[in-house]
Amino acid sequence: MAIQMQSSKGQSGGDTNRFEGDPGTYVFALKEIIIDEGSDFDDKSKTFPQARLVWEDGDGDTFSDSFVRIPLGFRLNDKAKWTNRLSALVGRPLTDEDAARVSIDLGPDIQSYDDLAAAVAEVTDNGRKAFIRVEALDFDGESLFGRQAQLTLGVNAKGYNTCAAAGASPMPTSGGKKKKVAAEPEQLVDAPPAQRKNNTTDPAFGY
Repeated sequence: MAIQMQSSKGQSGGDTNRFEGDPGTYVFALKEIIIDEGSDFDDKSKTFPQARLVWEDGDGDTFSDSFVRIPLGFRLNDKAKWTNRLSALVGRPLTDEDAARVSIDLGPDIQSYDDLAAAVAEVTDNGRKAFIRVEALDFDGESLFGRQAQLTLGVNAKGYNTCAAAGASPMPTSGGKKKKVAAEPEQLVDAPPAQRKNNTTDPAFGY
């Protein structure tokens, strides 16, 4: 049974982070979501489920959108990175009235937020934290996997692309530019071929 989002009133195969580009706005499609346990930056004893959204560009290169905290109770908090990503995929800002229209399937053993939090807190036989792969993410019964969104990316001090909490936006209704040109801030382009590759591979568990 899929879990429905609540009103605010009430690990991937292959290489990750392979896409590397200059700061700018690029078009990606949602490929998959992995959920594991994150912790508060200042207090590591405070833990919560967090997602890593794997996005894919037109050339098949992937960008890992990490540290996306799952809001308590799956609530649609309009300030949350999670809600920003869902809104971009749906095509407009989500409201409390949309909460029941969004559902997430995490497998038969996870039927609530508490089930998810307990599952990702478990330690596997090899001593590493468990993770959960999202089986389905739907809006009005239609899958959000494979849908496109615009991601405005920056580059951190280590040279990796990042996407801010409010960094995802819907595709324009008139359609984006299809011609590949050099990416500039606030310019919508299909992601150009990656100029360099990160040859590291995903660990079996966690990030």
